[in-house]
Amino acid sequence: MNFVWKILWVVGLIILSIISYNYDIQLKQTASETFNFIPVIWYKQIISIIFGFYLSFILVKKWSLNLNPSLLWCVAIPCTLLSFGYPILATLSSIDSLPEFIATSSISMWLLKIFSSDAIGIIAGLTIILSFFNAKIKLS
Repeated sequence: MNFVWKILWVVGLIILSIISYNYDIQLKQTASETFNFIPVIWYKQIISIIFGFYLSFILVKKWSLNLNPSLLWCVAIPCTLLSFGYPILATLSSIDSLPEFIATSSISMWLLKIFSSDAIGIIAGLTIILSFFNAKIKLS
């Protein structure tokens, strides 16, 4: 039965990847027609967090609510904030609501773009679930 759950998890991962890829292509096509790339930026961050959530499903062995505050406050929340920093700034910039000291600083946008990578989003999604269920990770 243990093998069946892992095979089903892989099948779900393939399905999630196909859906994600198809939606990404559709979103990029719409963005190239409308010249509005903000939805693409938001989608990239949201889907990376969803993949982090999905990755946690195979790692959590006991689904009982048991909060791990250090994992939540030291990893999950900072990674979530870093992950959403760039989409928020890009959105504010597109509607001209970004404070001028941030808008004129290329370093802050550059740093936020680096920190909003897919890996940070995956780590955010993964650690959010692990912090709420205090998972004892066992990879066997």
